[in-house]
Amino acid sequence: RRPQPPPRPPVAPSHKFADNYYCTRDGRRESQPPVVVAAAQRTLPAGAQAGSSDPKVTTAEKKPVTPGPPLRKWEISKDEPYL
Repeated sequence: RRPQPPPRPPVAPSHKFADNYYCTRDGRRESQPPVVVAAAQRTLPAGAQAGSSDPKVTTAEKKPVTPGPPLRKWEISKDEPYL
């Protein structure tokens, strides 16, 4: 068998510290639970009206949005109408 030369790993930033312990380098210790930055839903103060304060302005009711193209009307086939 041939003797192998000793390994020479490249010098990394972690090798330059005297107090270089794994527990201080572990990133999992630095992670924390997520922080709520903004509330998901805005709330109005009690007694306030949404939208304009002018009583003359009325808004029309909107239908709920359906994703995709409108559905075609289903028709019963002519050869087997009673399925």
